[in-house]
Amino acid sequence: MRHGETAWNAAKRVQGQADVPLNRAGRRQARAAAHRLDDVDLVAVYSSDLSRALDTAHPIAQRHGLEVATDPAFREVDQGDWEGLTNDEVRARWPELWGPARHFSQRPGGETPEQVLKRALEGLARVVEHYPSGAVVVVSHGGTIRWISAAALDYDMEASARIRGVSNGGAVVVDAVLDSGVLTLSNLTRLDGKDTDLDDPNA
Repeated sequence: MRHGETAWNAAKRVQGQADVPLNRAGRRQARAAAHRLDDVDLVAVYSSDLSRALDTAHPIAQRHGLEVATDPAFREVDQGDWEGLTNDEVRARWPELWGPARHFSQRPGGETPEQVLKRALEGLARVVEHYPSGAVVVVSHGGTIRWISAAALDYDMEASARIRGVSNGGAVVVDAVLDSGVLTLSNLTRLDGKDTDLDDPNA
């Protein structure tokens, strides 16, 4: 699940790993997400350690009598020099890096795509190791969810860049199996609350 909206999301400002809190709309989205999961028998709730993800995860965990487990593996992509800039500012300074492929390219001074995918899948493997069966919610971030989705769909880089981002408070569902240390993701289903903004740079 993607965290609720922040002021930087609303302003189309690149967040990366900056710890920007939920705004009023984001808090509403967190409560709505918790209500949508009332009929799901959750066994655990995990979250990125950034406050916007934690504050989305807590209402879900509370409604199910669970605690939130944090794992920095589910943090957003480190956006490097783009962090704190608006989309327009990024486009003006790095026109050659803009476009759909930006979702799967390294920002100047940021993480490589391979680093993001590696840590995200290692985090999921730890979750599945602890909870091999049952439903688990992981509250994460747009860029990280995009990578996990690409892995579940076995997409190459070009196809992966065309995956529509998940909206704030939206989610994807994926089957995860850990066998002899190998994590397999399959059967990805999107559960978006609304259409997403294609200009949102993995914020």
